[in-house]
Amino acid sequence: MRTDGAAVATGLDPRRIAEVIVTAGKGGRRGSGYRVGNAVVLTAFHVVSGAAGVQVRFEADRPGQWSAPAEVVWSDTATDVAVLAFTPPAGAEPVGPAPFGRIGDDRHAVVDVHAAGFPLWKRRRDAEGRQFRELHQADGTVAALSNLRTGTLEVTVSVAAADPDPQVSPWSGMSGSALWAGSRIVGVIAEHHRWEGPGRLTAARLDHTLRRVGEPLRTRLAELLGIGDPLALPDARSETGPGPGPGRGPQRASSLRVIGLPVTHGLELFKDRIEARELVGRHLADPAVRMVTVTGRRGMGKSALSAKVLEMLEQGQWPGQTRAPLPSAIVNLSTRTSGVTLERLYFDCARALGPETEARLLGVWAANRPVHDKVGELFNAMGDELVVILVDNLEDLLLDDGRLEDAELGVFFDCLFRNRHTPRLLVTSQIPLRLAPELRRFAVEVELSEGLPAAESIALLRELDQDGSLGVAQLSDEELLRAAVRVHGVPRALELLMGAMADDLLELPTLRDVLEDFTLREDVVSGLAQDRYRRLGPETRVVVDVLSVLRTPASREAIDWIVGALAPGLDVAGVMSQLLRIRMLSVDRPNRTYALHPLDADLAYGALPRDGALGRRSLERQAADWYAQTAPARERWRVLEDVRAHRRAFEHRRRAGDMNEAALVLGAIGPWMTRHGSALAAIAMHLTLEDKLTDDAARLAHLISYGHARLSGGPLAHAVTLFTEAAEVAERLGDRQALQDALFGLGDAHRQLGSLEDGAAALSRAAVLAGDNGDTEAEAHAVLSLSLAHSTLGHGPEALAGAERLNAIAAESRDPLTEARAWNARFTALLTMGSWEETIAASDRAVDAYQVAGVREATDYALNAKGVAQLALGRHAEAVASLEAAFQAASAMENPRTEGVCLYNLAWTHWTGDRYEEAAGTADRSAASFQRAGSPEGAAAQALADAARARAAGDLAVAAEALERAAAGVGRNVETVRPAWLTREARTLRDTA
Repeated sequence: MRTDGAAVATGLDPRRIAEVIVTAGKGGRRGSGYRVGNAVVLTAFHVVSGAAGVQVRFEADRPGQWSAPAEVVWSDTATDVAVLAFTPPAGAEPVGPAPFGRIGDDRHAVVDVHAAGFPLWKRRRDAEGRQFRELHQADGTVAALSNLRTGTLEVTVSVAAADPDPQVSPWSGMSGSALWAGSRIVGVIAEHHRWEGPGRLTAARLDHTLRRVGEPLRTRLAELLGIGDPLALPDARSETGPGPGPGRGPQRASSLRVIGLPVTHGLELFKDRIEARELVGRHLADPAVRMVTVTGRRGMGKSALSAKVLEMLEQGQWPGQTRAPLPSAIVNLSTRTSGVTLERLYFDCARALGPETEARLLGVWAANRPVHDKVGELFNAMGDELVVILVDNLEDLLLDDGRLEDAELGVFFDCLFRNRHTPRLLVTSQIPLRLAPELRRFAVEVELSEGLPAAESIALLRELDQDGSLGVAQLSDEELLRAAVRVHGVPRALELLMGAMADDLLELPTLRDVLEDFTLREDVVSGLAQDRYRRLGPETRVVVDVLSVLRTPASREAIDWIVGALAPGLDVAGVMSQLLRIRMLSVDRPNRTYALHPLDADLAYGALPRDGALGRRSLERQAADWYAQTAPARERWRVLEDVRAHRRAFEHRRRAGDMNEAALVLGAIGPWMTRHGSALAAIAMHLTLEDKLTDDAARLAHLISYGHARLSGGPLAHAVTLFTEAAEVAERLGDRQALQDALFGLGDAHRQLGSLEDGAAALSRAAVLAGDNGDTEAEAHAVLSLSLAHSTLGHGPEALAGAERLNAIAAESRDPLTEARAWNARFTALLTMGSWEETIAASDRAVDAYQVAGVREATDYALNAKGVAQLALGRHAEAVASLEAAFQAASAMENPRTEGVCLYNLAWTHWTGDRYEEAAGTADRSAASFQRAGSPEGAAAQALADAARARAAGDLAVAAEALERAAAGVGRNVETVRPAWLTREARTLRDTA
């Protein structure tokens, strides 16, 4: 119901944006929200989960700022949506309900969306040194068919401008922001996965939330949000049409004169570039700017972007939020069509000013007057009217150093920067016009260095196969995304890929076929290679080839060292200066690194011969040698960045075909990467070596490192296979250190699979070998796993004895990691013995100790044990908070088995709180995690989900039977809630039924 006097909602209102400030047990956190009703804020559940207190603040740090305490009155953990209620203070302006809608997933579409919140990367300091977060408006798109499986929205936005904390997402704090499509809220920003890149967010769909929750939760949510029919939200796409047109926005003014055709085709299919469009528009509208240059490599879409901006101006609108007088005339010129000369510029601009002015200016042109005077007369005739001139492909008229070849055109540009009445010039060029220092303040550059985002690339590929004759339109989003990534989203590259498929009528290649060899196809390469690339001399080609092999941004020292080994005496500095001038090379000044555009690197790399002194293998080996000699020693590794050089050395060895050497590099860093949360990355690296190793030592290093990655990332059965083979190879080679590592991994894999006797035997032997080898760290790790095996077997005293042994090792070695592991063994043993308060205390000590050690190794296990103990003591809300934190920690460590354990326990916690729908959804997620890990508890989690659904439906007998299956399915896993708790509930249900 609408509050009397309340402001009617018509779109995102900055006064309704809420900063959600949460206090919790050990500190606080911040998120975002939106005031969707007079006393109601919509946010994400994880923002307020486990909160001891919540404040909502509006108009933060502005004159009208106000805040109020709030409480969670509705939530759904499965979709990560929550609603807060608060009492507005006296004087706060009342508001009405916000409008809600949906983005339908029944057909392909790319929908413009926007959200506003307080992300970490917008953290600032005020004049007094206090930190605050500035508001950020994120404009982007949603591809309607993406994320169908998870029922979420994939939001593509401009990348975060900074990444202040590698351990925390730069988008942290944006969670809870309302996601708008047109004038309706369609979702809530919920997640950012780093591996998807800094420009991709995930949002919860409100229509999905309303569908999945049962009654009375659905009705309650609809009441809080002011939604009449919760199962029939209007389609927001119907209000966000494809730009101006009848009934959709402003039209082209009848007085606007346009000379020349657009410089590109298919503007109605133009994709994205929203931020760049707004930037170009803002500069063109600035009276202090004379020239805007859009730069970028060939095929990046410079012409399309510029033409799209001019089309919007024709239709009577500036891009984005720019508010300025519209141009009276637009002149389109291109070196590839009409040509660009002073005469062409003069005559076309004269036409744009009307017949009478044109006739007078033609007389000026015919008179015997200096060129400066003629151009001055042209500019004076424009008066105060805004005339925008597009000069496309200016690079055709420039020398390699950026100077104009045509002296008469030089006069035009000179006058442009001198006259008071001037047109506004919009230029596209692969390299910018070289200007004198005093003129640079009148010119701005908009660089297109990135390809299209994934959603727009996918949409473009589908549109390029409108009739489906090439078989591309029917491919999945995942297949099309791989194609887009392979060519770095460069629009022209996507077009040429499709053209190669269409033109090859004999072979009928698939998209995958074309992708595999596109850098060798003359028709594709000729359409993508920079014009100046073909004119490179031998010395310049060496530097370009080295950069193409390095691929990622590299330091000047790396380039000098590698080139010096291949071509002694070459003037590297001079060559790099030339490449910078012609914009084939980009520089990151803060980090002092250099790189080719990825597509230029692909093309240069594809042209390299395989062998020879300057061949691909030789260059790859030199690059590997550079990274090997600059890589930090093992004792200096603290964070994942410390093994970056080793990872690059591995990649260069692999590309050179030196698989055995690559395996030895990976064997040295793989287990460390796994312990620091990059198990999936390690697995991906190992997969590239399978069946390609010929040396026993290399294979042994591969097997042990790969086994540790599978031990964390699953499936566990594969880890057993890998460690078993590793132990056999180590025994054969007489390598006691490797045998120790293999036996430890084998024992831990057996322990997690429930083969406890096998696990204990292998771990005992590993501990003895580690002691004999003088490897204190490995001995401690083996003792820890042995203690955990005893806990699972129910041998509490033996498990505690292991904890004491670890304490002794820690005291002798003064190793903080061993101390943390001692607490790990202790809380697990106490959990087994049912010493709940002691378990909680030991878990907290373990979390603190792991933090001191700088390792997240078992934080997830500690928080999980704490949650189970809190649940046993009846501290329900605390248990939920601990288990959710445990799940987040397990996800950060890429450990699906522990994810499954935490979610299983969280599902049972929801059950005990009579939240059966949430219990079912959480148990489903648990089963999926267990399945990824190959853990036997997956059936138990699915049974718990079945039980929760039956309980929600009131079928108590079915629920009881499923609970008993869940209890039996966890076996002797001490990390899960007690099976007896489930069987006791089953008996109660049967008695009630």
